[in-house]
Amino acid sequence: MRHARGDIEGLAALVNTVARSATTADAPLAAPVEARLSLYQGGTLIAVLEIAGDQVRWTPQPGGTATVGTPPAQALAALRALLTR
Repeated sequence: MRHARGDIEGLAALVNTVARSATTADAPLAAPVEARLSLYQGGTLIAVLEIAGDQVRWTPQPGGTATVGTPPAQALAALRALLTR
């Protein structure tokens, strides 16, 4: 599904909160990726956020180093809820 930034209230703040928890470089995920959020500025891909269980992987583009972390449970649950609307 595709959403513009202004389409979902609070999305930018939740993505920011969740992404900042990803601080361990090149760490493996403990669960399979269940959701992938690709972020674009205009037509250019700038980052990818993947959700896997209670972890996230943040990969800045182009060719950035992926980092993994465990965000606050409430923030991750709220992000999942927004993405499934």
